Amino acid sequence: MAETLMDGIDMGRILSKAVKSAGGVTAFSKLHGFKPQAVWDTHSLKGINEKVVSSVGLIMVLRYPLTSDPKTLATGKQVQDKLNSFIRECKTQRAAAHIFGIHETTLSNIQNALRGFSPVLAQLGFREPVQRYVWKKADARATA
Repeated sequence: MAETLMDGIDMGRILSKAVKSAGGVTAFSKLHGFKPQAVWDTHSLKGINEKVVSSVGLIMVLRYPLTSDPKTLATGKQVQDKLNSFIRECKTQRAAAHIFGIHETTLSNIQNALRGFSPVLAQLGFREPVQRYVWKKADARATA
């Protein structure tokens, strides 16, 4: 079963309903133990507070749009798999790093999740990541 990805607008709607049922931003904030400004900032997408998002049963995930079809979103695992395949095709990490135009240490750090994918995304056919939201129950099925 495919996970249902929601954008910031969808998350805002869910948050609005929860705030309304709690009796307002102040009541919602007190109920969950965070400052009202965190709720306002999250709702307006000014600054996403993970605790606020979590309080309505959601988690934020990153997805990577394909360059060829931006509506198709890949998981981090799919990007990692494509990176590993690319390195295998190049025979060595040093050769792959040269193609990416980065130092092999940087590539190693990317492979070991010590750095983000940004330096290799374009070469692999992906765009910069976008934020999406999934229900917490789907967390076990979702791969970040």
